[in-house]
Amino acid sequence: MRSGDQRRLSRLRLLGIGLGFVLLFAVACGASATATPRPTNTSPPAATSAPVATSAPVATSAPVPTSAPVATQVPPATGPTGTLILATSDWGNELFSDHDARGEGGLYQGLVHDFILQGEGGKKVVPGLAESWSLAPNGVTWTFNIREGVPFHNGDILTAEDAAYAMEENLGPRAEDESVSPTNANMARITSPWEVSGPNSISVTTDTPQPFFAFYLSEMFAGPRGTLFQKAYRESVGRDGYNDDPTPGTTGPWMLVQHDKGSRMLWERYSDYWKMYERDHRYENLDMRLIPELSTRVAALRAGEADLVEANLEVRDQVEGAGGQIIFGPEALYLWFLSEGCWPDNGTGHDLMVPCDKQEFRQALDYALDKELIAQEIYGGEMAITKGWAHVSPASLGYEPDLDSWPYDVDKARELMASIGCAEGSCFPDPYTLFTWEAGELPFVPDVSQLVCAQWEEAFSINCQVEVGDSVSIKDKMHSFEIAGQYTARPNEARFDGGSIMWSGYASPQETRGKNAELKAVVEMATELVGTMEERHAAYYQANKVAREQHWEWSLFYTNSPWAAGPKVKSWSPSAMVPYASALWTIELNQ
Repeated sequence: MRSGDQRRLSRLRLLGIGLGFVLLFAVACGASATATPRPTNTSPPAATSAPVATSAPVATSAPVPTSAPVATQVPPATGPTGTLILATSDWGNELFSDHDARGEGGLYQGLVHDFILQGEGGKKVVPGLAESWSLAPNGVTWTFNIREGVPFHNGDILTAEDAAYAMEENLGPRAEDESVSPTNANMARITSPWEVSGPNSISVTTDTPQPFFAFYLSEMFAGPRGTLFQKAYRESVGRDGYNDDPTPGTTGPWMLVQHDKGSRMLWERYSDYWKMYERDHRYENLDMRLIPELSTRVAALRAGEADLVEANLEVRDQVEGAGGQIIFGPEALYLWFLSEGCWPDNGTGHDLMVPCDKQEFRQALDYALDKELIAQEIYGGEMAITKGWAHVSPASLGYEPDLDSWPYDVDKARELMASIGCAEGSCFPDPYTLFTWEAGELPFVPDVSQLVCAQWEEAFSINCQVEVGDSVSIKDKMHSFEIAGQYTARPNEARFDGGSIMWSGYASPQETRGKNAELKAVVEMATELVGTMEERHAAYYQANKVAREQHWEWSLFYTNSPWAAGPKVKSWSPSAMVPYASALWTIELNQ
């Protein structure tokens, strides 16, 4: 794309983003907890000081929570009233018990269910239905102490037997056979069944230390893996029956009273919820509606038929004209560039199209990009944040300012290309192809890719083109190295703890990006560490610093997710990267 096309895109002002529902955060593997505070702002936590360690620290033991949280809030004089009507574009697979929560399963899992572990402020794992948990000295055996006296919606009381049954259903051998998710495959490395190990405790053993284990079982993972349900009810109705009507055998804050698949879910507050006054809903009913078209969602908001809708900035004037406002959920997604199979001997028979196995080449491509210009042209400053790098946003574990994006420096980019014999585009095929796909959670990725191509053309005197496909086919080509050496632009969810992505790319048996002993070693140390938050911060910082220098991947920017709130919404304070269902807790309605 030449300068005329670039100016055309500038005039379009393609401002917008869909909701990235799958939001992830990693955490210390255990900590004592108090009542969960309501978020008061959306700013990411400020970094304190840069770690100075030259290698990832090794912890000798995992922190172990020893006390249950104590609710200190005073019950309100009168109960909440009113109904929140919420409209979104997609609900994923609408399953309440599937271990593979494809799409936006986390939207509703945390409404009807409780998790064995919960989250606090979107930053750390805290006790949930397990009031405490511990890791044995062997580093692989986990024990969870189940909270006493928690009622199911049918009035029965949760037991350790229920908990062990639910966890085995969610993460037992079936997960290994059916899972298509790398995370599920990792979780399937459980070597023993979930078992009742005490009067009110359950235990499980993994084949290797799993530093993300507590996080994977928490609500912050936005899936059903850590949800508990009643054994007797589940066995009486079967998996399919449970997916249709989970409410009688669950413990969560809401009861599902109507489910019109692909259309509507109606919820009623469960008055005997065990954590009601610590984490109180401020309304009585929740009406969730599936409305794929943005224009229809906005029309419903303007007509008073919806209170909170998935939106983008293109509709701001319409929303504000109806007395509403745009509220941002911070750092939901990032747009990143990566190349897989960038080593000559990748075992596939596919030759590298470009010398991306050379570090200078990879760095030069990044130096040639004006990220701020691209972010502003497509999404605008309120949505696109150019700080951070790859999996590390300002709200992420391991972030320090020296891990921000690389600067725009065309002269440096050309100098690096010349240093490896690639001056004037001599190492590029004609055309050079950038692969991408349309992404509902992050619109306009192909347009971003066109601007990237335009800047590479200008910097390196090449002919760059964008190939837009579907995500499945392009991922298949990447993973089989059919496009080895070519770069792919794709969105990904922002994570508080990005170690699982680092591990899969650089340290797993199926590592697909960097083949480097130093990088593999530092990533292994960071991702296998079970320690304090300070120790893990230092380890992740070091791993990301090495990965950033080697530059197998990089991000263009992080994005904030806009929601349109109608006049009925008094306040909402979503935290950075907070999971969707938890964010609902902070919504207050005008009565």
